[in-house]
Amino acid sequence: MGALLGMALSPVGRAVGVVLLAAALVGGVYVKGRADGRAGVLSHLADDRITILKDGKKIDEQVLAADDDALCALLGGCV
Repeated sequence: MGALLGMALSPVGRAVGVVLLAAALVGGVYVKGRADGRAGVLSHLADDRITILKDGKKIDEQVLAADDDALCALLGGCV
């Protein structure tokens, strides 16, 4: 036990401790940033999904309410 404490308090032990602490901090920041980025992308995708569903409902309502001429116009024209 005394030998481990002696190594930890030596200059080399302190340098290793500083490197390990820096690696832990950088790793923590990386993981946090990656999680935040993933949450942002998922939120953006959910918003897009809601917009697509709303637009689809609008299109369905327009198609169901259309007569023959309006339906041709919605489809891009009839030949």
